[in-house]
Amino acid sequence: MLGIERLLEKIFSKKKEEELNLDIKENYVHGLLFYNSYFDTLAKALPRGSFCFIVGGWVRDRLINRPLGKNIDIDFIVTAPPMEVARNLKKYINGSIFQFEKEKTVATFIFQEDDYNYRFDFSYLDISDILSSDLPYEEKEKKILDRLIADLMARDFTINAIAVNFDDTSGLSASHTTLIDPSNGFKDLQEGLVKPISIQNIINDPVRILRGYRLALELEFTLDKEFEKFVKKNPDLIEKSPKERVRDELLKIISNDNSYNTLEKLKENKLLSKIVSENLKDLSIYKDTEELLKKNLIS
Repeated sequence: MLGIERLLEKIFSKKKEEELNLDIKENYVHGLLFYNSYFDTLAKALPRGSFCFIVGGWVRDRLINRPLGKNIDIDFIVTAPPMEVARNLKKYINGSIFQFEKEKTVATFIFQEDDYNYRFDFSYLDISDILSSDLPYEEKEKKILDRLIADLMARDFTINAIAVNFDDTSGLSASHTTLIDPSNGFKDLQEGLVKPISIQNIINDPVRILRGYRLALELEFTLDKEFEKFVKKNPDLIEKSPKERVRDELLKIISNDNSYNTLEKLKENKLLSKIVSENLKDLSIYKDTEELLKKNLIS
């Protein structure tokens, strides 16, 4: 793979007066912090010359030392076709593959080990035009990093938009890795804040509203005040989201034993009445709707 780590070191070692096009908050951590034993197998499944980055909840949770639990979900950004990576991985691990649409097309590989359920999600970062260009080698690396940053900046919340180079999570190169963190999510993690990268990103995918409340509940974090102000003024926005995804987020909230205060907030912001309505009752939430009624959270 190309030397992203070396490139970052060169960028950060430049003189302060030089203009940099990359807005990265420089934080170094030990690469083994993110290691999983199956990464050694995944390394064999990645096509030669491709990039792989770890992003999302796995990076976030390892940085705050959150307990693993029995369900281990890890998101990867790959520059090879995601289905190719998943099929290659299946040669080494007995698992199942499926593809779905999230913010983009994702290839998912799921498998089990004893009581643990693993889910690896692979999303595509297309850099074929960069690799086929006549640009110098180092310039290609820089443009690939720019494209990765654009991908991160299109995500939901700052704490979910921190990436690390997969190569830096195992082996001799794992002594340290750079957090690729263009939205300053590491700072928000330290402050316990769930903050959207931008309000426009929320408008682009309104189910992220519910995801924000769920994250604050699960992590025991505080919601960004500007985000909450926006939600209060725009409760109708949630109706533009796919019903299935809204249902999934709501069920995750309800399943949390400490969900009452979060559901109260959703009610106060007029979101709950928008969500739990006749058009959702055909999506298998009868039981949960009944539970909400008992709690006097919907009418």
